[in-house]
Amino acid sequence: MKYYSLGSTGYAPVSHDPQIKKQVLVPEGFSCVRHLSHVVLRPGDTARVHAHADASEVFYCVRGRTEFSVSGGPVVVSAGSCLVVEPGEKHSISIVHEETELVYMLVAWPLQG
Repeated sequence: MKYYSLGSTGYAPVSHDPQIKKQVLVPEGFSCVRHLSHVVLRPGDTARVHAHADASEVFYCVRGRTEFSVSGGPVVVSAGSCLVVEPGEKHSISIVHEETELVYMLVAWPLQG
């Protein structure tokens, strides 16, 4: 068993946009989950376009509303909704409409070769 709490973890920068801080709730090395993180975005925050070749990202919106761009198209994510970005899909956070709380998980499967 492993137990993690937001109260016992610090903040770390998001690799592709260091101005955005996240709390890594479940660290790397846990099965196929690279990490499970918690982030609060404020109006004006953005995350540049990027993709993960070997991983999916799952974003669950706890509160607020933000707009992603996935493969060039807009996707509004609001409280209670979940967005799954597949490996290789270019995505970004383009607009944060109001303070938004996201829980996201980076999931990677071993590459077949």
